Amino acid sequence: MKNLIKLVILMTYTFIVFFISQYYILGGFVVFNILIMYFGHINIKIALKELLTMLPFIIFAAGINLVLGDINEMLLIAIRLILVCNITYGFKHLVSSMELANAIETLCYPLRWCKFDPKDISLMVCICIAFIPILQRELHQIIAGLKAKGMKMTIQNTKYILKPFLYGIFKRTDEIADALKAKAYIEN
Repeated sequence: MKNLIKLVILMTYTFIVFFISQYYILGGFVVFNILIMYFGHINIKIALKELLTMLPFIIFAAGINLVLGDINEMLLIAIRLILVCNITYGFKHLVSSMELANAIETLCYPLRWCKFDPKDISLMVCICIAFIPILQRELHQIIAGLKAKGMKMTIQNTKYILKPFLYGIFKRTDEIADALKAKAYIEN
């Protein structure tokens, strides 16, 4: 139940952040993020390092808002994305993937009335969460292998990265499906 409350707070927090347009209120959310990290015993240096890995995405999104809007919209979207990325990092360290899956299963319980099984949804979430580091490691291995062969990473060479990466995704998906079939969790 505690993890369900954490998940609902995270979802509400994320929802509210994207509707706030006053900078002083967003500053209050920054203080809230810092307090969560402090009381959750999360290393702030590592959190900032993790945030730096998301910086290209944040800059890209802010740039699009600058082109389509004005500088105020660009700053707001950048601050919002930084806040959400940071709180999600903190949430990731406060709740394990199994606890998250159980919270999602509890949250999706009313879907039983629509003939959806909440256990299936929580299983999909667990698989997705477990799949992300595997895909990230595989992508880094492909890039390192291509660099070792002397290939420069350019837009034109993206196909040499995407082909083996997508092949690996489909191969791993088939392996997971076969494992679930072997355990009689899904039908053929």
